[in-house]
Amino acid sequence: MMRELKYCLILLVLLCKINGCKRVSLPHSIGARDEVILIAPAEFQVDSFVNVLEKVEYYPTEENVFNVERGSLAEFDRYKFWRNVIIVGNFKESYINNLLGEEAKEELKKGAQLFLEKDLWVRLQTAIIVTGMNTGETQQLLDRSAGAIYKVLREEEKERFSKMVYMSGFQEKEKQKMETLLGASFKIPFGYRLAKNEDDFMTYERKNPDRLVTLLCRSESIKNPIEFRDSLFSEYFNGDKVFVDSVNVSSEDGKIRFLKLTSLDTINFKNEKAIQIKGVWRNDKVKGGPMGGPFVSYMFQKNGIWYFLDGHVFAPGKKKWPFLEEVDIILNTFEKEN
Repeated sequence: MMRELKYCLILLVLLCKINGCKRVSLPHSIGARDEVILIAPAEFQVDSFVNVLEKVEYYPTEENVFNVERGSLAEFDRYKFWRNVIIVGNFKESYINNLLGEEAKEELKKGAQLFLEKDLWVRLQTAIIVTGMNTGETQQLLDRSAGAIYKVLREEEKERFSKMVYMSGFQEKEKQKMETLLGASFKIPFGYRLAKNEDDFMTYERKNPDRLVTLLCRSESIKNPIEFRDSLFSEYFNGDKVFVDSVNVSSEDGKIRFLKLTSLDTINFKNEKAIQIKGVWRNDKVKGGPMGGPFVSYMFQKNGIWYFLDGHVFAPGKKKWPFLEEVDIILNTFEKEN
């Protein structure tokens, strides 16, 4: 039975619908984490939908997070084994109808619906069905739900990747070391090593490509998170600084627009009100020209202690977003002593 995804504004709400059937052992999904298979008959207009899924992100080089491949109904049995699969069609078509249980079919009487199922045919899979009673109804839902589907695919991929990062557990001795020195810690995956060990912060690093996670704890007030990051990383990381300028970006209509690569937001982080910084770091002091890459930081204060968490990546010639996601997963294992 598919799990229904109700579309509301830009959010998808998951409603679990259990049909009582037992899962059997499934084979592993195929396809890379940035590949999406889209199965849709020719009568559906999918170009704008694909453009949303393949939207460009800047790390600072341009990257399509997802690459969409069109799959034909004739090869449905082959494509259904892919990691990310989106299936578009009218409810009365057998390839759609056979996938839905009675409760899901009842929901379709209210209008076109989105349905999500994890591990439908294979393990580590996200399958999404976009369907309605007729082509027009289904097309409208497809057009307005592209952004929400993109977010769901990102969230599902992050959840899968989190399991992979900690598939072998974590370095308990390193966690204990952080707790002893800082009173807080991350779960450090295997493959990372201690790179910096100062009085109030520790950094762990993994090479090829470079991924670094840093935890700092101090009683002194941190007022400006970007200036603080610059001061810390300039001193201990050979001159790294946050790239705060805007860059010129050409849009599809040929016009030039300015894009700011670094942003600050107030969020809830581990039940604490925190400032999140997402952006690009840059270093102009290294030999051979400037270098840089993406980073994410969190900063908050609790019981008189300021906490600064940072993950950054240097991965020339590679897609950056998977590695940025990896360090962010580690930062989100943050724990502090009571």
